[in-house]
Amino acid sequence: MKRIHQLICEEKTGSPAAFAKKMFLSRSQLYNELEIIKGFDAPLKYCKKRESFYYETSFELVVHYSLSIIKDEERKEIFGG
Repeated sequence: MKRIHQLICEEKTGSPAAFAKKMFLSRSQLYNELEIIKGFDAPLKYCKKRESFYYETSFELVVHYSLSIIKDEERKEIFGG
């Protein structure tokens, strides 16, 4: 997500197909990620002439995540789809 945001800020995404390839995603996966960003009220646009996604107005995306180790005794099997 941070890398996607960075490339959009720099207007260096390329076409949707090229952008997806840079991010090692399918086009549909890329569009899913872009929808998440739009869900944060990002003024995200695409310019065919520049071949890049960009933010229409200034937009800052701050991403925080955490990681924790699950020990064997805490692990459960989850079945589902």
